[in-house]
Amino acid sequence: MSIDHKNIRVLVLALIENNGKILACPGRDTVKKQEYYRLIGGGVDFGESTSSALRREIREELGLTILKPELLDVFENIFVFNGLPAHEIIFLYRVKFKSKEAYRRLLFPILDSDHGHQAIWINPKKVGVKKIYPQEILDYI
Repeated sequence: MSIDHKNIRVLVLALIENNGKILACPGRDTVKKQEYYRLIGGGVDFGESTSSALRREIREELGLTILKPELLDVFENIFVFNGLPAHEIIFLYRVKFKSKEAYRRLLFPILDSDHGHQAIWINPKKVGVKKIYPQEILDYI
């Protein structure tokens, strides 16, 4: 997921749970030298509803379809990433995959990534020094 360092970005994020774990992508802030996890999702295009954007992002990133998403919250995230400021308005949705088979997978290659990124199931209580961003999602787990 690219980060816009000059504009407020509207994002949709998917909280996908499976037996006490959540689906997230590992990442690294090279300036802070910090590992982190972030939920699947992405930007909302002009004229696109947030629920449509979420369905599109899941399809583009994972090649999967979802059932009707449940809007959990909308919040603002102002932060510094790789030494640069960023500002997001996030629509957080609880999401369920249409396919029950998807819950048996361990790894989810991010199909629209040129860097070999993948999502994995993580236990949010056991991530150790790695953090989950944005922190507000922890209120819904």
